[in-house]
Amino acid sequence: MQLINCSDVVVPASRQRQEFDESALAELKDSILKPIGLMQPIVLRDDGHTLVAGERRLRAIKEIYAQADGPTIWHDGERVPLNFIPFVRLSQLSEEQIREAELEENIRRVDLTWQERVAAQASLHEFLLAQDPTQTITATAQRIHGATANKRKVNEVSEAIQLAKFLSDPLVAHAPDEKTARRAIRDELSRQERRERLSALDTSGTAHKLFLGDCFDRALTDSGIVRYDCIVTDPPYGIDADAAGQTFDGASHEYDDSEAAFASILDRLPRLCASLCKRKAHVYIFCDIRRFTELFVAFELGGFTVWPKPLIWDKGTVGSYGNIEYGPRACYDAILFANYGHRPAIGGARDVINIAQRTDHEHPAGKPVELYSELLKRSVLPGDTVADLFAGSGPIFLAAKQHSCTAYGWELNPKYHEMALASLARTI
Repeated sequence: MQLINCSDVVVPASRQRQEFDESALAELKDSILKPIGLMQPIVLRDDGHTLVAGERRLRAIKEIYAQADGPTIWHDGERVPLNFIPFVRLSQLSEEQIREAELEENIRRVDLTWQERVAAQASLHEFLLAQDPTQTITATAQRIHGATANKRKVNEVSEAIQLAKFLSDPLVAHAPDEKTARRAIRDELSRQERRERLSALDTSGTAHKLFLGDCFDRALTDSGIVRYDCIVTDPPYGIDADAAGQTFDGASHEYDDSEAAFASILDRLPRLCASLCKRKAHVYIFCDIRRFTELFVAFELGGFTVWPKPLIWDKGTVGSYGNIEYGPRACYDAILFANYGHRPAIGGARDVINIAQRTDHEHPAGKPVELYSELLKRSVLPGDTVADLFAGSGPIFLAAKQHSCTAYGWELNPKYHEMALASLARTI
């Protein structure tokens, strides 16, 4: 065992780590103080003083020696003298050992991007697995975080190994963080599975119809002579929800949710709904509560009689985040209810609807089928025809089936159109 006084080790300024995870360092110190001791010596250049790898181990051992009782450290079955640390020279290592040291040291760099960190952990595991086919992810986590690596650390390494397999995917490679990358992988795998399932779908067996395109450009043409007893739709709110972090799971909306986009909807949607409605029809428009007054005025001017107060959808404990550092989470949506031609409502339903939002919905603004079904229950009879101009994930189709109605839907985004098509397939 080669030894050097800790104070004699030279850490080059160009590679000194300025930040250390104190909890991880504490775990490393605990593992060094166990009977197994220091598992790996530090690596020095052939001058016998300049550190190549092991700065974290060096710092941990210095902190151990600084303790008043001067604990004993063991390495490879031998006692290490006080204030000394075992080392090997770079020239004493095999090419494989040098590669291993480089991988371990790279993982602990503080300037790594999440992509580099994931790739480094996966590379180290692959390297160790090549040396020993029985190598486990837990053992790799212990090499990185110390012998006492907890379950969370093991899971982090496991997730890193899985993420590394998808780093060539642009959606993953350009994700701002690992959480977003995992969501991108989940969505892409779901999309691939959905495409395979839908590739052979024959929609001729259903009266429901779904169209890919802008409702303002296509709805009148696609509808032909068909007019609707009820329209339930969820247009963009104009609240910049296309920026990440505004939804219940932090996902961004893949459509234009700008102020300008909402102004266009405000101008065109009442006229389109009036053109598509039967002489007596109901319209439900989801909206942000801050947009209700604007929508109210626009639909009143468009020939509708609008209920003076919004319906409230209480989502339960799920809500969008926004700036919750200074206020509560938003756990409800408003719904504008408009009557065209004085169509009677069914029953005396409440203006607050308590239906929990799902937390595993693929669509970042997806609405539960139960919610659409509740709205239709207030307005339609078997045999009626309903529409959703911004179909999203397609809840209108399953809700319409529950009420023996025929549904038409339009969705501009190809990704969301696939989701809606999957919902339509479930009606066949």
